[in-house]
Amino acid sequence: MSDTAVASDEAEFWERRHELVLSPTTAEDVERRSTESARHLVLLAHITDEAIIRCFESIVADLDEFDCIVPIPVRDLHITVKVFGNVVEEPDGNAEFSQQDEKELATSLRSALGAVPSFPVRFPRFNLFPSVVYAEVTDDGRFSQLNQRVCAIPDVPVWDRDGDGFIPHLTLGEFTQRDGYEQLLQYLEDNHSLDIPPTTISELEFVALDLSNGRFPPYETIETYSLARRSD
Repeated sequence: MSDTAVASDEAEFWERRHELVLSPTTAEDVERRSTESARHLVLLAHITDEAIIRCFESIVADLDEFDCIVPIPVRDLHITVKVFGNVVEEPDGNAEFSQQDEKELATSLRSALGAVPSFPVRFPRFNLFPSVVYAEVTDDGRFSQLNQRVCAIPDVPVWDRDGDGFIPHLTLGEFTQRDGYEQLLQYLEDNHSLDIPPTTISELEFVALDLSNGRFPPYETIETYSLARRSD
């Protein structure tokens, strides 16, 4: 399997990290993206637990010391459940939506997520994809179940990274180049296990990212879906 393919096992890329062919997102890539569709629809879990954010602040600061990566702002930390596609004036593909489609999708998500209970998650260790460094997510399979539930909504596009290819992760930074990668790997190996307290996922957000606005673009929350309180 090529390094641009989707792994179904989160250990796969880590095991061959020293030979990994990176897929960096350069400044030119960000600029090119900004000229394309500016409204990108995603369902995600935004990390708002202040204790978790404080823990990741020092980690993100450490990552910022390496030339090969740009860390994500800690206030933007999130776990993606489903990427849908772009809102355009004249949609003509299965990853394109009209404004009316967006409204109907928000309603469908409300129905699909209505009975879903909240659940705990942990972030046990560093890992990587060819494009990013991330914290693994331990959740007893709950994010995968959410992804499958959303993919079952009629007319929702399904990608290789959905279903069996879905790996929940908390992105910490994007690769921008190969230079400095081995130094970063040394840091990730030396600090592989993370000492992050558990947190609870109690809501999901259906958002529209403004792709014309930088590497980690701001987003508009279209609708928030509160998850049911656990009985235990």
